[in-house]
Order: sequence, then C-alpha cells, then structure tokens
Amino acid sequence: MSSWHLFRDRYIRNRKYQYGVIRSIADWTIIIYLLIPAVIFIIMSYRSWWMELPGWIESIPFILIFMLLYLLSWSGNIRTYVEEADKVFLIKKQQSFFGMKKWGYAISMLTQALGTGITFLVLLPFLINHFNLNGQEIGTLPFYFIALKSLIMLVKFHLNKIEKMFKKIVFQFLLFAILSCLSQLIYFFWARGSLLLVGLCGMALLTMSIYFSLKAIQKISTIDHEIDMGRADKTKNIELIFMLSNEIEKPIVTKRTKPLLFRRSKRIFKKRTPVNGFIELFLKILLRNRSYVMNYFQIISVGTVAIVLIPPLWIKSIIFIGFLIMMNSWLSLIWNKIASSNPLSKKYSETNFYFKARKRAVMSLFITAIILLGVFVFGWQSMLSHFGMPFGLFRG
Repeated sequence: MSSWHLFRDRYIRNRKYQYGVIRSIADWTIIIYLLIPAVIFIIMSYRSWWMELPGWIESIPFILIFMLLYLLSWSGNIRTYVEEADKVFLIKKQQSFFGMKKWGYAISMLTQALGTGITFLVLLPFLINHFNLNGQEIGTLPFYFIALKSLIMLVKFHLNKIEKMFKKIVFQFLLFAILSCLSQLIYFFWARGSLLLVGLCGMALLTMSIYFSLKAIQKISTIDHEIDMGRADKTKNIELIFMLSNEIEKPIVTKRTKPLLFRRSKRIFKKRTPVNGFIELFLKILLRNRSYVMNYFQIISVGTVAIVLIPPLWIKSIIFIGFLIMMNSWLSLIWNKIASSNPLSKKYSETNFYFKARKRAVMSLFITAIILLGVFVFGWQSMLSHFGMPFGLFRG
C-alpha cells in the first residue's frame, strides 16, 4: 500500500470516528431544532453585517482584532496519523512510513490555513467597510498568520515533548511572549504600509517552519510522541463533551512523579487540631488535582463572562445567585468525594470536628470564589470600558 493510500484510509477512519462522536450527542432532534436554526441565524447576521455594521465595532481598534488573531493562531497541532502498531510493522518500510507522515503534515497545514481563511472571511465586512482596508492590506494578513501558525505548530510539537509541567509552562510562556512581540513588530510594519516586508517575513517564517517540521517528523525517535499527540487529537471532542458535562468526572493524567505543590507535605497550619488536619488534607488533595482546580476556575470564568456580557441588571442578579448555588454545591460535592476516597476521613466522618472542618473549608473556598469573581468582573469591565464597548456592568 502506498503512503497516500495508507494516509487516506487512516484519515477517513478518523473522520468517521469524529462523526460518530458528534452523532452520539447530536441526534436528529438537536440537528433540526438547534443546529439548523443556529446556522440560519449566523448566515442572517453575517448578511446584515454587509448591509449595516453593528454599533459595537465602532469602538474596537484594529490592534485588538490583530492580537485576537494572534491568540487564535495557537490552536491546532501537527498530526501525522501514526498508530501504536507502526512501531512494529510500518517502521520497517520507512519510505511508506515517512510518506504517510508527510501527507499528514500537509493536511494539518491545509486545515489550519483553511481555518485562518474562514476567520478572515467572517471579518471581511469589518475590514472593508469599517477599517477601509484594500485588497493588498487584507491579503497580506492571512498569509502572515498562516506562516505564524505553521511556526506555532512546530513550536508546540517540541513543547509537547517536555514532561515536566513547570518547565513546559515556563517555555510556553516565554515563546508566547516572544512571538507576541514579533507579531506586534509585524503589525507596526503593516500599519505603516510596508506590505512587501511583511510578506517577506511571512515567506521566511513559512519556509523555515515547513523545513524544520519535515525534519522533525522524519526522526524515528519521535514516534511515541506522535502517537500521544494523535491520541489526544483524536479524543479532543470526547474531552470537550466531558468538560461540558457536570455529571462526568474529568480526571487528568499527568506524568509528573512529584506533586507540584506540597512536595514535602509541609504543614499549612501551625496549630495542630483535628479540624485543621481535615482542612489541610482536603486542600492538599484539591490543589494537587489539576482537574479540580480547573473546574473551580471554570465555574468562576463562566460566571464572569455571563455577568459581564449580559446587559440587564436583573439577569445579572439571577446569574450571580445561580453562581453562588453552583459553587457551593460543587465544593460540597468535592469535599464528599475526597473524604470518601480517604481512609482517615471515612473513619471520622461522623465526628463533630469532621463537619466543622467541612463547613470551614467549603466556606473559605466559597468566599475566595466570590472575591475572584468580583476581581475578574471589574477587571473585564474596566478593559471593555477603556475601549468603549457597550457592556456596562450596571446597564439595565
């Protein structure tokens, strides 16, 4: 079997798998009553943008859209469609093996380029009618962002090899800052009409990224890494379904051998009492579990977005009350889950100091969540007000 036929079969199987995942939650009722009206609404809204621009675009500077495009460029990964059995069988036929990986990389690039093109197609009414950009100015931008995305895909391919979480986060932050500065420099040249220079920079980035990406995927030593990336990409829709479901546990598997926090299990409270002991045990388990921490901040972030973006004050009040109920229920549920999985907590689960520790721990994290919500809401409100966007906190 040729490398093209091998890649095509695996690509088709992967598409069928993703279609099955989507069909598992989207039956014909959902498609007819939700998806089709949503598509019609999006088409009608897009058509209305060509006829008359919405008022909120008047207060948005183009640099904000440019940096938003930069953030969107960090989506997507290199997919080579390598499978576990290839380490035994296909690796012996290196020509077909590497040919299949090159086809996978080409499709990954094409998919990301198509996504960038669709993004600019959505923004086209604003770029032409509001920012008054000509064809050359508009055409230079998607070319640069496609080149930037190819570089980011290469960067993420190497970043995913790092097993230590702290080291990975540090490198990712540094690279994010460096590429952000590069994009701001490109914007500086583009805003001053140096379109040829922007195009040459994009060409250099694209050529360099493709060259080093092809060299990277030709290394046999990366096969385990590519299998892990392919497995994560294949199951991303399933993980999204789990994330949106409150009834399903979302465990996160980590390769870290030592906990990031409390490695030597130092005491949090100087005063040693049964109540403090239970609270300390609960906090250490909670903070060491990235899934619990992410869910905690996810509830806060969803509440923040809803309160900031929905104008009527009475709806904001309902959302805030709903946030309080949800956060308190979730913290109580997590306490019961952690307590039931720990032998020490189960043994003393009927004592007075157990319930006192439960009340104090849940209340402390509950108040912290309210404070964080307030900080996030006023932070977003200040930023949106700075740009004059019509999302007033007390707008009724």
